[in-house]
Amino acid sequence: MEKLRVVVLTQEDRFFIPRNIKKLSQVCDILEIVNIKHKSSLENKVSDFLKWFGFFQVAKMGLLTINRAIESIIDNMTGFKYFGGECSIKDTAKFLKVHYSVTHNVNSKEFLKKMKDLQPDLIVSYSAPQVFKPPLLAIPKYGVINVHGSYLPNYRGCLPSFWQLFHGEKFAGATVHYMSEKIDDGDIIVQGQVDISDCKTMFEVMNRTKELGGTLLIEAVKQISSGQVERKKNDTTKGQYFSWPTKKEAKDFRRNGKKLV
Repeated sequence: MEKLRVVVLTQEDRFFIPRNIKKLSQVCDILEIVNIKHKSSLENKVSDFLKWFGFFQVAKMGLLTINRAIESIIDNMTGFKYFGGECSIKDTAKFLKVHYSVTHNVNSKEFLKKMKDLQPDLIVSYSAPQVFKPPLLAIPKYGVINVHGSYLPNYRGCLPSFWQLFHGEKFAGATVHYMSEKIDDGDIIVQGQVDISDCKTMFEVMNRTKELGGTLLIEAVKQISSGQVERKKNDTTKGQYFSWPTKKEAKDFRRNGKKLV
């Protein structure tokens, strides 16, 4: 089985994505981990989160993030002895001894040249906050794949954890699929579901769907490296696409006892 050379494109996350990148490193050679700092990155949506969830919920999330940042400092000082490089994307790169970089635009000429020079077999997107255009999609030998936190084609788009809770779903999902110019489009490689019937917060849903997504990604990479991918059409005429919630939708979400954390 061929061991693929992979570039990971993601955004900052201190809770879920780092452990999935570590899992990925067990089945492929990660060439670089790229943190996309884009206007649509969740770290740039604080004002929106305040509007949707209120001061106390955002403050609670902020405290969790501050605590994680302190754990990151401890982890770095002790050679990743306590938290295993899972407190940030950058920590994960250091732990794995993989090059880490930041970009503001994955479709820029500079970034495209960098990817062409690296010549990855595969690009993996974890919650990337930017649409990938054809020049980038065409670079890897085996294409670009994405991990999305729903059972596609259901709950395409933004904040699937919010919308699945909003609609009272008993099960959430995760899907690994090939990427195209359209959001959450492209053939499905593998997907699965997880019980969220007891979840009251987005954080709980994200924890379960991200964990599932990390496991599914390993299966997808194994299929690609063995040349035995079972592609399934992602029929976007079915299911629904969701954008960012309105203030009223967020109010209804909270009224039904749902929370951010």
